[in-house]
Amino acid sequence: MLERASIMKRIDRQRIRLDDQIARLMETEAGRAEYWQQLDVACHENPLMKLFEESLKLDGDVIECGVYRGNTTRLLGRRMRDLAPTKNLFACDSFEGFPQDRILDSDLGPFRFRFKIRRKFKHALDVPYRLTQFFDVYGIRGNIVKGFFSDTLPKLTPREYCFIFIDCDLYESHLDCLNVLYDQLVPGGVIVFDDYAQAKWPGASLAVDEFFAGQPTKPERVAGESKGVWFVRKPISDKKIVTTYEPLRIYG
Repeated sequence: MLERASIMKRIDRQRIRLDDQIARLMETEAGRAEYWQQLDVACHENPLMKLFEESLKLDGDVIECGVYRGNTTRLLGRRMRDLAPTKNLFACDSFEGFPQDRILDSDLGPFRFRFKIRRKFKHALDVPYRLTQFFDVYGIRGNIVKGFFSDTLPKLTPREYCFIFIDCDLYESHLDCLNVLYDQLVPGGVIVFDDYAQAKWPGASLAVDEFFAGQPTKPERVAGESKGVWFVRKPISDKKIVTTYEPLRIYG
């Protein structure tokens, strides 16, 4: 099932080995309990989680755009199971890398060549299966949405979101997400931008700044966090969207 081509980078091989270790833990009741505890510790250490936990008090579901091997997905699912078990988590990714024709000059950071970017994040075809197993084992209402954002997000039934996590690197991918999802974010809800202000992904900052240009809301950084967790909180004055939806599992 796993891709183990010789061209695979060491970091990708390491991440796959880690996922193999997780899969072995999940084979036994004791292992599942141990991994659940590991996730709890990781949640406490992650500065993203405080924003997330506050957002879970609002109406609406959770969506992640850019999953790769699902590290953040599992943390989100862990806290949702504790604090908001009836909410849905949507994990959106092609699981096959970037849309090759949508890597622009604005996405090329220092020493980041187009041919190298085109090869990134391709080793994830096994992730939908792994995450589905994770959701099922721990009773999380998770949904895998497979495909490029420009294709999948417009087809999702409109709904309310209390939290949006965007980790999609490219300029056009950020706009694909924001153009569809921002209107569905509830007032007071939060969008976190994993790649904002990162020199290696200049297109991310460009897209976010363009989208919020002329608006009172601007990206801000979590106070006291050295690495930089950047987010936008939707103004309370914005109108609330009322939607209905049907459960999903896997698209694509």
